[in-house]
Amino acid sequence: MKIGNKISLIYSMITIGLVVITALIFFFVASNLTQNIYFKYLEEKAHALAEEKFSEDELDPVKYRNVVIRRQNSIPTSKEMFINLAHREAARKQLQEYLNKDEIERLFANQTIRFEEHQEVGIAFVYYDNTGTFAVVVLSRNPFIDDINRMLLVGLVALVLLSSGVLYLISRLYAWRVFNRIDMDYQAEKMFVNNASHEINNPLTAIQGECEVALMMEHKPAEYRDILERISSETQRIITIMRELLLFSHAKGGRLDASKMQPLRLSRVVEPECGSHVKLEVVHDFEISADAELLRIAIHNLISNAVKYSGGNPVSVIIQHPCLIIRDEGIGIPESELSHIFQPFYRATNVGSASGKGIGLALAKSILERLGACISVTSQVETGTIFKVVFWNTL
Repeated sequence: MKIGNKISLIYSMITIGLVVITALIFFFVASNLTQNIYFKYLEEKAHALAEEKFSEDELDPVKYRNVVIRRQNSIPTSKEMFINLAHREAARKQLQEYLNKDEIERLFANQTIRFEEHQEVGIAFVYYDNTGTFAVVVLSRNPFIDDINRMLLVGLVALVLLSSGVLYLISRLYAWRVFNRIDMDYQAEKMFVNNASHEINNPLTAIQGECEVALMMEHKPAEYRDILERISSETQRIITIMRELLLFSHAKGGRLDASKMQPLRLSRVVEPECGSHVKLEVVHDFEISADAELLRIAIHNLISNAVKYSGGNPVSVIIQHPCLIIRDEGIGIPESELSHIFQPFYRATNVGSASGKGIGLALAKSILERLGACISVTSQVETGTIFKVVFWNTL
């Protein structure tokens, strides 16, 4: 069984178990509530019976008639007993036909009790009349309790089965989404490692080739110098790649150093990165809280990327609270590739022989997101590209 199916099955079983337990609790609570309601109606019937039997001489005809009507309209009973408590021992013997010794003692102590006799329920209470003191015992079989319990049980079983199916489908969908995300992350990490290995392997291969050429035969000092310069260049390329990878890793997963966070006016960070091909326009300057070095790296990467692919055309940088907009009139990016340009080592298909390693935009996006900003891009081939950064943590 696949791990996704196992997790969804375990999740479903746990959830269904909780649903079943909840359903059983609901069943017993509902059943007990139904029984209590019936006891209440039976108690009203018992008091109406006692008043009808003993209070005819105490009530006027209208009130007595109301007592009779109340008794007639109440629930049916199977047995009614009125026991004179003047002789306690004789009364106890009569009561023992329906009550045990503990119930009899509770009746005398509490003046009223509820009890169950086989499949019947009963009420017993002490009634005081001007002719004496009596124990009134009334029994009744609840004709609805079995039907109610059966309906509750069938309804709860149907609910459990339905919810089980729904929960299983939800858990499968959730497991699919989780594992799909894990698989996507795994594939992205795999591609990242492959690309990083490729980018580092290229200069290493070049260095190895230069070393082999140098060792094959004697060379003039000038030729050795050329070889060493090429080796130095490739070594510097490796150092640059490793530094950018470390920065990317730090920006992606590390924590921001709170001690380095400080108020920064955006124009003061952007202006030093604007060279001769960049036109800076400050419409509405603003301050943000950020790590100055990380923010500088992100802005440098965005502006240098725009300059690199501008085709010699000027690049516009606009600061307008709370946005930073970088616009070029260069080669543009194919629409189908816009969603990939922030992936590490990804380079658009139309960049040609332009230098680059494909880390700059990924690093810029990671840094900006860590600093609480978001970045978006719009582009049209042969027209240009616009990067828009929105800072949410302005001061």
